[in-house]
Amino acid sequence: MKYIIASGPVIIEEGKLLVSKDNKDDFYKIPGGTMNIGEDLEKVCIRETKEEINADIEIIKPLNPILIYKNPQTGEEMTILLLHYEAKLKNKDELKKGQDIQEIKWLNIGEIKQGKYKVAPNILKLIEKGDIK
Repeated sequence: MKYIIASGPVIIEEGKLLVSKDNKDDFYKIPGGTMNIGEDLEKVCIRETKEEINADIEIIKPLNPILIYKNPQTGEEMTILLLHYEAKLKNKDELKKGQDIQEIKWLNIGEIKQGKYKVAPNILKLIEKGDIK
């Protein structure tokens, strides 16, 4: 079975979650990505967020890990370990789309809970676990 380990920041300001949409998926997701061999997970979170949306972040604390057993893009069975960090955005006015990013958006968390937006499964799990309020 294939395994993926990925890391990304949960950035919330004024009841809104910072998300992006890329060329691979038809849903909004938390910026971030997979780790390279030997790479620290906090550094992955910081590096991938910078690459994807030009965000400079400060890690505050780790959140609950999430396991997903099916790739949400392809439906392929695999194990995906997602490690999120509560983070603070340091350069809000400098966000810009990276190479594969179509959109950067602040989604109202209440509207996410109401199903107004199509979001990645890990966002719904973070809400369910109380990491996104």
